This record gives sequence, C-alpha cells and structure tokens, in this order.
Amino acid sequence: MKRKLFLGAMLFLSANVLFFSSCEDDNDKPLAPTVEITELGSGHDNPNDKTAYIGAEAHIGAEITADGLIRDITVEVHQEDGDFKFSEIYSKYVGVKNATFHEHLDIPSDAPEGEYHLHLVVRDQEGQTAMAESELTIIEGSGEHDDDDHDDH
Repeated sequence: MKRKLFLGAMLFLSANVLFFSSCEDDNDKPLAPTVEITELGSGHDNPNDKTAYIGAEAHIGAEITADGLIRDITVEVHQEDGDFKFSEIYSKYVGVKNATFHEHLDIPSDAPEGEYHLHLVVRDQEGQTAMAESELTIIEGSGEHDDDDHDDH
C-alpha cells in the first residue's frame, strides 16, 4: 500500500513538473531597446557642444542596448520653428545587441540657421523602438580646420 501511495505521489509530482514547466510563455519578447546620447556636437574637439555647422558634419555618440538585436537606427532632425527637416538611416549596426554608436551626420548645405531638435531612434528586430532626443543648434561657419595654414615646408 505504501508503495502504491509513493508511486502515485511521484507520478502526480512528475506530471505537475512537466505541466508547469511546459506552460512557460514561449512568446516572451526581449526587453525593448535603450538608447542614450552621450555626445552631440561640432566635432571631436567639441564633442558635446550641441552645435553643428551648415554643410559640415555633426558628431553623434550614443550607447545602445537591444536584446532583440538592432534592425535599424535613424537620426531625424527637424527645425523647431520651421519646416526644414532631414534624416539619416544607419544600417551597419544591424543584428548587433549592444552598440557604441559613433557617427557623423551630414548637415545639408541648404539647412537654415536656427534651433533644431534631434531624435535618435533605435528599432529592434522584434519591432520595438527606443528614442533619445536632444536640442541642436545649426549655424553658419566652417566647422572645419583649415590645414592650409599649417604647411610644413
């Protein structure tokens, strides 16, 4: 009798373990991506001055985590008090889980001076998105160093 009771209890426990372990949610999505802008500015000498020059490049740095793996990264820039906007899609990070984003965004030569808003949008392969944003001032000026003044003859 004790043996039947013991076997019955073992069978009951085994069935419950099997049942509850197979009921895990197989549809669990990975965590949504995260993005933090660490630098935005006119270049390596001024990596976080939040200023860019018309016709030059803006330096952008960010830390990105995407458990669902990166599908794409888009930088969108729009004028605060106007209609001018531009964007760039970066695909070299596709399939990456953690990325130190370091890119140079071309500022169009026809961009009007003024205050802008920048959005850095990360989308993972599960369709989840994360966004970080920052103010950006675009001004006239070269933003480039003139190497002709430093000839070594």
